[in-house]
Amino acid sequence: MKAITKKQAILQSLEAMDASEMEKVLDYIKDLLYNPSNDSNYQKVKQQAMREIQRALKNEKGEAELVLS
Repeated sequence: MKAITKKQAILQSLEAMDASEMEKVLDYIKDLLYNPSNDSNYQKVKQQAMREIQRALKNEKGEAELVLS
């Protein structure tokens, strides 16, 4: 008897599924991979970056006004 690897068993299971079952499996996998804490961390980093960009633009604008004066 031929031994089936885990990967082969998964592939055989996927091949036996219909489209709606495959969609459920994909949703399940996405839920496993999705981590809401990453979203809040991303938002914090994005906000910090935007603040730094605003400060840099204000400083650049202030320096440009000094040069023009």
